[in-house]
Order: sequence, then C-alpha cells, then structure tokens
Amino acid sequence: MNIENRAVLKNIQFEDLPLVLKWRNQDHIRNVMFNSNIILMEQHSAWFENLQNNKTAISKIFYFDEIPYGVVNINQMSRVNNSCEWGFYIGEVSAPRGMGTVLSYKALNYIFKELHIRKVNAEVIENNPKSRDFHAKLGFKHDGTLRKHIFKDNEYMDIDVYSMFNSEWINHSKQIEQKIKEWYL
Repeated sequence: MNIENRAVLKNIQFEDLPLVLKWRNQDHIRNVMFNSNIILMEQHSAWFENLQNNKTAISKIFYFDEIPYGVVNINQMSRVNNSCEWGFYIGEVSAPRGMGTVLSYKALNYIFKELHIRKVNAEVIENNPKSRDFHAKLGFKHDGTLRKHIFKDNEYMDIDVYSMFNSEWINHSKQIEQKIKEWYL
C-alpha cells in the first residue's frame, strides 16, 4: 500500500469537534498559536459553524492508516491571487515519528494538485523554532519578518513569513516522498 492510500485528509465533521478541541487546547499546541487562550466548546462550535459557510477556508483531519493524528487548516484562499495560507499540527501525542512530514506532504499535494493553488503562505510565531525549521525542510522560502507584530504573553513577538510556489513543491516533494518511503514503506 502506498502513502497516498495510507494518508488521508477528511473534512472535519460535527462529531469530530471534541477531538479537535482536545488537540487544540493542549499546551504544546496552544502555546505556539497566535491565540494561546483555552478555547471553550461554545467558541469551537461557533468556529465550526462559520467554517461551513466560509468559501475561503478549509479544515481537515489528517488520518494515517485510519488513525486520526492532526489537523490542517487552509485559510485566506484567494482565487484572484491563486494563493492561500496554511497551518497544521499533530494533535495526537503518541503519533509515530514523521507524522508531521506525512501530514504536510499530503496537505501540500492536496493544495497544489487538487485545489490548484499557485502559492502557499505561512506565518510562524517567533516562539516556534521547530515550525521555522520544518518549513525550511519542506522547501518553503523565508520571505521576511514582521517585527514585533503581535502581543502575546506580555510581549510583542515577531512573525516569520514563508511561502512556496507550486513549481517549487513539484521539485522538492520528491525528496520528501523519498524520506517518507524510507520510514513507512
């Protein structure tokens, strides 16, 4: 069985909300988000309701071998600019090594091949060096830094901005796919 069959993205359903909320409120995820407040179920349900009518956002749960491990969010989809923003996390603490890479591989293939997006953008808060390194590993280019851009944890923090074009992903995805095959096939 190949990775494309083992790794699946499914739309978040109402019955998935407790799991996604549990993941999102974990300290190691919450602390590297722009909004690090604990999210209540009422707020989470309102987010989900808004998502149902939002033509510029998609949220999916990532499954590997039919086990849910994380979430990918695709936001600010612009048909005019043919671009979007993305964010993701592995919520399952017991996820096998490399699940973030598999999630990203699957998500970027979905964005570029199925949604036919030209450019993916990402914003990473300065207190998340793992995400900065990970974006570089995936082939994203650092476009710049929004200096002291958000107020969080009683201080102003920088936001690093990254992007990748479809053509860059086509070239770089082969390296990522090879790494995944070494791990899982």
